[in-house]
Order: sequence, then C-alpha cells, then structure tokens
Amino acid sequence: MEKLYRCLLILLGLLLVQEKANATEGNVALDGVATQSSTFEVWSADRGIDGNRGLLQQYSGCSETAPGNSNPWWRLDLRDVYCVNRVVVTSRYDCCPERVNRAEIRIGNSLENNGNNNPLCAVIPGIPAGQSYNYPCGGMVGRYVNVFLPGNEKILTLCEVEVYVEEICKQRTAVKMGFSSKEDLTDFTIREKILQQLPYFPNTMGLKLMASKGAQDGFRGPQI
Repeated sequence: MEKLYRCLLILLGLLLVQEKANATEGNVALDGVATQSSTFEVWSADRGIDGNRGLLQQYSGCSETAPGNSNPWWRLDLRDVYCVNRVVVTSRYDCCPERVNRAEIRIGNSLENNGNNNPLCAVIPGIPAGQSYNYPCGGMVGRYVNVFLPGNEKILTLCEVEVYVEEICKQRTAVKMGFSSKEDLTDFTIREKILQQLPYFPNTMGLKLMASKGAQDGFRGPQI
C-alpha cells in the first residue's frame, strides 16, 4: 500500500496542471523591480516605474544609464509570468529624447545576456520629447521586460515604462513531486510514455485515469 501511495504522488506530480489566472488590471510594472546596466547620478532604474512620467520632476523622474558604455539596458522583473498585451514607454521631456531611439523591447523568462536575448516585442524608432508611445506585444509570455539599446557609446533614458497584461493569462505549470525530469510534462504523449514506465501504474489496479488527449485539458484525477 505504501508503494501505491508513493506512485500516486509521483503520478500527481507528473500530471497535475495548475491553471493559474492572472486577473490583473492596470499597470503591473508598478509592482515590479527594475535594474539597469549602469546608473548616471540619481537616475536609478526604479525611476522608470515610479508612476511619474517625468513631467513633474524632470530632473529626477527618469532612469538613465551612465555615459560612455556600450549596449546599455534596463530590465523590469514583474515577479510573475504574464501575457503582456502592450508596453508604454515615455521619453524625456526637457532634453535628449533621442536616447531611446532604436531601443528594443524584449520579453521572456530568460536572464541569458541579462535578459536581452529574450524574444523581441518591438523596436522604438523614436519618441517625441515627453510623449508616451504604445507598443503592442500580442500576449507575449514572460517575467522580464527589457529595454535594450544596442551600440557603442550609448545612453539609455526612460522616464516611464508601463506594462499592461492580458486580463486572463492561463499558465500551465507541471508540478513535480519526488520526480526529476527534463521532459515537457504538459505534453500528453510524453506524460503517457513516462507513466507507463512507473510501477503500480493506476490503470493496472482498476483505476481509470481521466487524462485528456490534449495538453490543454490537464489532469482530472484518477477515478475508482
């Protein structure tokens, strides 16, 4: 019986798919954590998500990287995975709006190359001084939002970055309990292949596994 319970725990770890709904309204960037490749004086990364588009406190209301650096970047950790609908970027009002020209907005879950290798949402051709431009991202999935400015001797200035997400973003998370695997356990065919290798597979003990034939439905639990 103990072996049966252990196998059922492994089974649940393989098949349990958690539907997580992010019913979030408004600008989720305000709850995130920002960092950047370097900082010029008081122009820290968090000034880019302070809710101030830089029009009220022009000198200190924006983020800015230090001069003389190559490929500067700014990164926002949303602290959760979202389906990003759009990103709004505001340029500096009193000076130098060109410091955001040709910057790339990238969204994803990787921190490789400081997150700058994540999929591309948009390239900012230019934003007039003090203006806020929308960049649709079509529900791109990710925890990190990067603004990356490729090139030598560049300065990246952002007066506000806002991130708006899909109203409901379903995330499928395979929960592993006492089982280590590099396989995609949300794939039905892979799950079945692995399960058939387990001892005391429930189907051999009179249990009917109500697993869907598509990865979209997830695990509905064993039925006796």
